[in-house]
Amino acid sequence: MAFDFEALVGHVYVVGGRSLSTQPPGMLVEVAPKKTARGRELDTIFVLTSPSGEGTAPAAFYDEMAIQIAERYFNSTGSVTAGLRAAITAINEALVEHNNSGKRRYEANLLCAVLKDTELFLSRVGAGVAVYLHNSELLQFPTEFANEVALFGTPLGVQSVPDIKMAKYAVTQSSRLLMGDNRLVDLDYERLNNILRAAQITDVIAGVKEMTVTSLSAMAVEFVPPEMPSPDAVKDTRTSSRVPLPSAEPLPNTGASELPAHQSPKRSRESESVMSARFKILIGTATLFIARLLSSFNRILDRILPPPPEGKTSWFRTSTAAVIAILVPVVVVGMVLMLGLGQIDKSGFELCFTEANKTADVARSINTSDRNGVLQGWNAVLSKIDECEDMRSGDPVLAGLTREAQTVKDGLFQVTRRAATLIQAFPNAELTRMVLHGVDLYVLDSQNQLVYRISLTGDGRTAAGNSQPVPAMRFGSVVGQYRVDKLIDIAWSDDATQIVALDKSGLLIECSPRFLQDCQVQKLLRAESWINPIKMTFWQGRLYLLDPGANQVWRYDSTGGSFSSSPIEYFAGDSRPQIQNAVGFGITEDSGVVHIIGADGLITKWNSGKQVGFTYAGFPEGQQLTSANSLFLNSDPIGQALDIADRTTRTIYETTLSGSWIASYQVFKEDDFARLNNAVGDANQQVIYALSGNSVFVIEKQVP
Repeated sequence: MAFDFEALVGHVYVVGGRSLSTQPPGMLVEVAPKKTARGRELDTIFVLTSPSGEGTAPAAFYDEMAIQIAERYFNSTGSVTAGLRAAITAINEALVEHNNSGKRRYEANLLCAVLKDTELFLSRVGAGVAVYLHNSELLQFPTEFANEVALFGTPLGVQSVPDIKMAKYAVTQSSRLLMGDNRLVDLDYERLNNILRAAQITDVIAGVKEMTVTSLSAMAVEFVPPEMPSPDAVKDTRTSSRVPLPSAEPLPNTGASELPAHQSPKRSRESESVMSARFKILIGTATLFIARLLSSFNRILDRILPPPPEGKTSWFRTSTAAVIAILVPVVVVGMVLMLGLGQIDKSGFELCFTEANKTADVARSINTSDRNGVLQGWNAVLSKIDECEDMRSGDPVLAGLTREAQTVKDGLFQVTRRAATLIQAFPNAELTRMVLHGVDLYVLDSQNQLVYRISLTGDGRTAAGNSQPVPAMRFGSVVGQYRVDKLIDIAWSDDATQIVALDKSGLLIECSPRFLQDCQVQKLLRAESWINPIKMTFWQGRLYLLDPGANQVWRYDSTGGSFSSSPIEYFAGDSRPQIQNAVGFGITEDSGVVHIIGADGLITKWNSGKQVGFTYAGFPEGQQLTSANSLFLNSDPIGQALDIADRTTRTIYETTLSGSWIASYQVFKEDDFARLNNAVGDANQQVIYALSGNSVFVIEKQVP
């Protein structure tokens, strides 16, 4: 296929309850011009600007802003996100300069998207919002509409560094995007969900207009193959909406938010080709079969209903015979095609299903004393089940077979398998750090650089309400006289009264959990000596910072409630440990012993900078740690333990503080832990919280 997707575009412009046929001010859809930067030749940009603040500029002001955004993007180089960021920053600088010149002040909201190959990049500044229908799932950008704090960002023209939110999504046939001003949030979400699934994009536009009571500026986009015809109503209202885009190499990760990986376009096209070939074979076979069948049917009719003697009329009505002659072949063709099309899926799946059962029979027949043989047998079963799942997911018999394989393997390795309960998922996020305090769970989204507070119910197993972002703990926020840089980690203060975040410039932000707006900030000294700090913790009034890049743990002593002195090296002297591969650490509350875990899963133990012995013990055969992503040291007297998250094996290991194995936890739906980043145990509730990708899960330590 030479081209991947084109875009059908329409607009919604409602003012005072009246729908206008004209395009909203500040709306633009633009394909790449003839002269454009390398790598932009086949991109398409969608821009929607809208007024913000008290002053509203003439409509031409917002049109010109949209044009400049597009021009600057197509003249930029580098990744899509870099180009968008450069264009938005330039426009913001111009608007800030205008506002500082003493002229009438203008502020603006900006929402734009770029379609490149089979990927869609969204970015916004201010209060614009969007919903994206992809693979039957409706995604909200930049956050859930119920999260009012995060929905209303700082608009263009207010601060020198714009507060840009970005996300990246995969695009498939008939994916739909609705971009609008902040009044889009006021529409009934369930009804909007249904409207976006309408048969035609024109129906979507009409439905949104019907829902809007007061005012709304919005753009509706549907991504379709180039061969699909455009509805006339859409053709008349779009700017440059049918855009041929060729395949391109996947873009590198540039900081844009990622969703779980989707099937590649190449694989999709190969699958379509296979299905097309099968369909042609089916049609050919069916045609030959029908021809033979009709020929036989004709001979039977000649015998049953011979032609009448010359000059006489047949008792069988000519019109009835004509209807039968037409209807019977049609019915036969329909039945053959229905059975044949069903057979395409049925034959492939049933063949795979039969192979899976045969493989399971072989695995069951292996002598249980042959540990490796049993393991290899059931691994083969799971591999075959994965193939079958690609053809037909959710089959209950396959699910039972999967559970049987997991049970056998769990018995071999003494794995404790649990159901993972989703507490909350955040759009386009990558959750990496977690702090638990009572019924409050704080998580750091490293992808979008902000901290959320999740209030839990009394049993700690569900969210009590919507999550709240901590305003001061986000990239670009201004706290006191400082601007927040990239966040490194979060922790609970030593006196258990403040939630604390640290950025790479040494900015320490402390906020009251009762009033998240009540925050204090201080600048740690000699942050320029850090190389790659990844984790912090507090112990007896001191702040410890793990810096694998410097091969060091920095210690800041508290004086009068602040860390006003220079850092002290925890490891002193010429003989220093090699901790460049460290991924986490913790300090025991009673003795101050430091535990450092490496990416290889090994833990070293230190007391006053000197190494003391630490050895894992009691691990079942095949469960030895060989990799790790995080370490949580629980000093709770009733549940002292080390919780180690290992993404490679999708396992959470729990040991005593001395390294003796307690349990290895996995989940039934193993994909839930495919992006496992962190785990924190709660001894009081007897649960473990886990961060995987954009989701927060909880699993039970004990079977209820």
